[in-house]
Amino acid sequence: ANGDSMDEYSLVTKPIDGLTLSASYYEINDYDDGAGNIIDQLEEGGAYAASYSVGNISLGYGKSFKAPADTSATRTNGGTQVEYYENTGVSIGYAVNDALSVSYTTEDSEQSMQTSATTTYDIEMDSIQVAYSLGGATLSIARADYENVGYVDGLDQTETIVALSFAF
Repeated sequence: ANGDSMDEYSLVTKPIDGLTLSASYYEINDYDDGAGNIIDQLEEGGAYAASYSVGNISLGYGKSFKAPADTSATRTNGGTQVEYYENTGVSIGYAVNDALSVSYTTEDSEQSMQTSATTTYDIEMDSIQVAYSLGGATLSIARADYENVGYVDGLDQTETIVALSFAF
């Protein structure tokens, strides 16, 4: 509705058996609506990742960045304006046998403000997952612990998901 457009680029390659490398980048092209809105920073972002699987084990690493749009005319609100987000994730999975698999993931999200003197708190997440398949049914349990939810110091949460799925 606002006339904005986006350019996006992505590359995925598998140079050797079991290894997948990927990278992506996007940028928002702002539509000039004639209202005189000043754009100090257009939204853009990107990511890169690597995963490797050998035998019953899989490893993964990924990093992503996002710079949100900034429509402030000056940097006077730099203490509250996010310049960019940086997210990092690492995971490991292990297939115990054909029916049982376990995995662990840790992620960190950091926000960088336009004013470096601004105190920020990283969001940290640790999760363990277990899945058991029997025929066409899969029972899975995931438990995640979050620290500093919403980048707020001391705002912690725990989430447990139990799912049962059937394939027909």
